[in-house]
Amino acid sequence: MIDIVLAFLLIAGIIFFGFGAEIFFRKTGIPHFLFLIFIGVLIGPALGLVSTSSFIPVMGIFAEFTLMMVLFYNGMQMDIKDVISSSSRTLLQVVLYVLVSMIAVAAVAHLVFGWDTLEALIFGSIIGGETTAPVMMRVSKLLTDDSKTITFLSLESVMNSILLVVMFSVFLSIYLTGSTSFNGALASIASNISVGVVAGLALAIVWLLVLNYLKDYRYTYVFTLALLLTTFVLVSVAGGSGLMAVLVFGILLGNYKSVGAWVKKELKIEDLKNQLKGFQDEISFLFETFFFVFLGLTFILQPSTIETNLLAGLLFVAVLIVVRYVSVNISTKGSSLYKNRNLITLMCAQGTTPAILAIVTLTSNLPLAGSFINIVVFVILITNIITSLASYSVMRSVRVTAKVNNEEDKTVAKEQKAIAKKAKEEKKQTTAARPEA
Repeated sequence: MIDIVLAFLLIAGIIFFGFGAEIFFRKTGIPHFLFLIFIGVLIGPALGLVSTSSFIPVMGIFAEFTLMMVLFYNGMQMDIKDVISSSSRTLLQVVLYVLVSMIAVAAVAHLVFGWDTLEALIFGSIIGGETTAPVMMRVSKLLTDDSKTITFLSLESVMNSILLVVMFSVFLSIYLTGSTSFNGALASIASNISVGVVAGLALAIVWLLVLNYLKDYRYTYVFTLALLLTTFVLVSVAGGSGLMAVLVFGILLGNYKSVGAWVKKELKIEDLKNQLKGFQDEISFLFETFFFVFLGLTFILQPSTIETNLLAGLLFVAVLIVVRYVSVNISTKGSSLYKNRNLITLMCAQGTTPAILAIVTLTSNLPLAGSFINIVVFVILITNIITSLASYSVMRSVRVTAKVNNEEDKTVAKEQKAIAKKAKEEKKQTTAARPEA
């Protein structure tokens, strides 16, 4: 009975803390999951209130489901017109940042730390070029009203996660099966993405027609969740990226009017869409909250390795920042985004995807999984600190500018009032001095 009471107390406490951290995030721009990781470290490795080993068997499934929920919700938030118009530059940014940083991180891991080439590539595909969607979508809206910059950062955060997940899956599969075919790996990547997109489009259109028919029935969200899981399963069995298909489903659901125009059928699911978005937001928040606490639980708290892992995290983040700076300058050159290139560069916060993939290496029994998780935690912390400081600096600059503009407006208004008063007095004097007829 005591164990049950303690478990419920911890669950309630985590939810309360996650809710408070979310409010703090909205007010300050400091990502909430930094505090959740700390809570996980505190109740696990530090105080020993929770045993990490009891969670490891279910972490892989929980991690995959969390990523699925986040991608589906993010897809629903996107405007398909902005996605299409911004896709070329965003795609260039994602390819440059993800592939180059993945290779650069793997090279550093291999040359500096002596990791096996394939293990280094697996680690490179965990942190190489990810920007976490929950932070990017919210922080970008706090910092700028430029819709193109917001769309660029939001779309990039989703696309780089997909590419990293696919690359990670390929490298992990090669490692676990012992395959060494590079051509086979490339073919697998192309097949994963193409099958995921095509099958996702087909299934999503069918599901939207079904939802349009069932929109007035109860428990539609639960039914939609079943459709989501079915989409993931069918596409994965067909050899495609189930996560890519989930993302496509989310995008089409969020843009159902465009889909209706394509299939020449009016879809009336606005109320259903709003209901789904609201509930999906709550579910995504709940899963993310517990997931980052789980990540903290897996942190290995050993004084002898903390300094080494911290230095490794700093080194890898330095590599990521350099690559991101170059890739952003290339991908935004000649566009209106170029003026915000420094802001885009510093929006480098990592989170959900590397955390989930690091957990997968643990459940897959990779020898370096413990080091991967510890370094990933430091990379997440450092990149979010960088993004938070950049956010604070921009927000402070905006407040100062607004204050200066406000003072200038008051001064101008005061001067105009004085001029008007003087003109009125001069007119009065002129009228008084005019001789009567």
